Amino acid sequence: MRTTFRLFSLAAALLVAASALATTGALEDERVQEILTLARAGIPASVILAEVEDIGSFPELDADDLVALHEAGVSEEAMVRMIQLGAKAPVEPAPPVAAAPAPAPVQTGGAAAAPVTDVPEPTVADPAGRIEVVLKRDFRITFYEVLIDGETNASSGRLWEGESEPGMMLRRPGRVRKDNTFTALDLDVEPGSYEVAVGFAVSVVEDDPDLSDEWGKFTVEQYINRGVRASASPEDPVAGEWGTPAAIDCTVAAGETCTVTATLERRAPTRFGGIPVYNVSYTVD
Repeated sequence: MRTTFRLFSLAAALLVAASALATTGALEDERVQEILTLARAGIPASVILAEVEDIGSFPELDADDLVALHEAGVSEEAMVRMIQLGAKAPVEPAPPVAAAPAPAPVQTGGAAAAPVTDVPEPTVADPAGRIEVVLKRDFRITFYEVLIDGETNASSGRLWEGESEPGMMLRRPGRVRKDNTFTALDLDVEPGSYEVAVGFAVSVVEDDPDLSDEWGKFTVEQYINRGVRASASPEDPVAGEWGTPAAIDCTVAAGETCTVTATLERRAPTRFGGIPVYNVSYTVD
């Protein structure tokens, strides 16, 4: 009986080891490993979810990956957000290919062949061009957006808004991406001239002096967004602590790429106080 129990335990251990070896792929990604490390260390679920938002992108997760995350202690909310950030964009179906025209019949038996009518050459559309927008920064941001002719074509992060109940603390905003230089937009467009604008925000938590008492017993925290807007309207030209909108012209030739490099800049406040001043400068290649 004891020998049978030992054999059963050995088989179970081999099965667990085989399962662990099979659960690879996405789990080896450094982003997923970071979340696993936090979960195994007993970090609270709210902090892990904030880190998921901070990382911003994940590989696709299969059933084995989700089981491993669950067993490590990752919350359901964090796993759902990892799945959303790892979802692939739907693949558009290829356009139908037009059938080739049937050849004209040829008469036999000595009769003159029917004249062949010239088939017109198919019209070939001008090749499209591309707009690529690269962002460079050396400080933490919580949101960015790229507009082409006033329309949002890419964005990441969020604008944090609201305030806390008296005596309560707000969740600290998570940053967007960890790399300081990255491609924010890669878009196929018709040849022509386009207006490209990049906006970004640095969201912070500050005390609301109008709602907090002088002794600090009933402090009220609020979110403040600072940075540069990519668009503005006559009714709301500059919202909150945002800077002046900025844009640049980008001319796209057929079959070529117009690359816009947007450098996000920050000037620190003086030693006498004040808030940082932000700007966006552009170069076009």
